[in-house]
Amino acid sequence: MSRFFVPSENIKQKEIFVSGKENHHLTRVMRLTKGENVVVFDGCGKEYYGVIKEISSQRTLIEIKKVEERKVQEKVKITLVQAIPKKAKLRDIIDKTTQLGVWGIIPMISQRTIVRPPKEKERLYLERWRKVALESCKQCGRTKPPYIAGITSFKDLIPLSPQYDLALMPSLLGKRKELKEISLQKAKNIIFFIGPEGGWTKQEIDLAEKNKVILLDLGERVLKTDTAAIAMMSILNFLA
Repeated sequence: MSRFFVPSENIKQKEIFVSGKENHHLTRVMRLTKGENVVVFDGCGKEYYGVIKEISSQRTLIEIKKVEERKVQEKVKITLVQAIPKKAKLRDIIDKTTQLGVWGIIPMISQRTIVRPPKEKERLYLERWRKVALESCKQCGRTKPPYIAGITSFKDLIPLSPQYDLALMPSLLGKRKELKEISLQKAKNIIFFIGPEGGWTKQEIDLAEKNKVILLDLGERVLKTDTAAIAMMSILNFLA
């Protein structure tokens, strides 16, 4: 059954109004017709099962047949702090980690981060990244997208690490541990930091250690920044 995102303000009692790009997708891409069944989610935890009552290129009206509130209780809330990579890699990271259940994503500027969006364009970047998360939710069945915070510097984020039950940072330097040495059983809030293409500086590693961040050794192979984020999310899902 086709699944679409509609903001809560477009959901009125027993009817849902679909417009804009989502309506274009429904009518032109999916080519749905009157009488077909669809699923709509509002990004706040509710799913609406309905049937297309009216359809046009401008607006589609869906009659609600059933509403479900999916209260998924995550065992662990995992937050990814990701140094902004080159090209469109952050979109892929958001897409894949959303599918894997990441709770939140914080785009970060570290000392060796190459891509540094200008302040006046930050809102545009955030809108694009949040759209990616929503599209991923449509595909994977999530009813709530991960929160995507504003772009923040490493030096401003790292002092917040002690607020979490566990703070982790894959690194090629420093006094590192393997994940199998770390107990995740009592951790309910985990944050992990993924560095840029050029890696962490010694200054950043020292700062992380001072703020109770555990440095990790992910094995013999050096992973790309986007691979490291997805690998860490998969491993934490398995171990938590």
